[in-house]
Amino acid sequence: MRSTSQNRLPVVVGAVLFVAALIDLIANGPLRRWDHTVFPIGHPAGDLWYVVSDIGGAWPLATVLIVTAVVHLVRRRPIRTLIVAAVWVALTQAVVLLTKTLVGRTPPKGHVDQLAAGGMSWPSGHTADSLAMLMIAATVLTMPGTKLDTVLRWVVPIVSAAVAVSVVRLYYHWPSDVVGGWGLGLVLGSLARRSIRSEWARGRSRPREPVPAEPGRSRPRPLP
Repeated sequence: MRSTSQNRLPVVVGAVLFVAALIDLIANGPLRRWDHTVFPIGHPAGDLWYVVSDIGGAWPLATVLIVTAVVHLVRRRPIRTLIVAAVWVALTQAVVLLTKTLVGRTPPKGHVDQLAAGGMSWPSGHTADSLAMLMIAATVLTMPGTKLDTVLRWVVPIVSAAVAVSVVRLYYHWPSDVVGGWGLGLVLGSLARRSIRSEWARGRSRPREPVPAEPGRSRPRPLP
């Protein structure tokens, strides 16, 4: 029971963040107004921020996912786990892109903050993708309950939060963009984790086919 509650908590937290940020955005609430008071500090502040923001880019994340798949196959783990992970990768991309298109918020670099204006600023794709994709990769690479699994469950959100700060510092996104993106990424990544873990558990419970005896070699008789 406690394990089930712990699994649901990230989904609930992410959903609350995402919905609250979306309502605030549409209603021009305090978080959206805060965007404009914070942004004087949001100008580029060194090459390090570019490096951090690139973690949430398409190519670095694609590289991580490909390496994850190769390691999974080298370890001869079930292909079905990769199929489930691939479905969630595609679903995450679709949801983030659809949400961006529907909201249509303009980015801060244009010095105009408008909705339904053809922009792709809300939610932050770098933030959402870095959290969801890295959670998927970590789930595929680790076994449930291991120390590495526990460590990555904390490290991945922290890395994604660093990406969120970097895209604001680089003037790519409004601060409320990354709040919505982090919430959406947490929901999608947590649901993907649960789905992948469920497939892993089903795979463990499936009976293994007996290995046929080699020709000319008799099978051992069972003990009386």
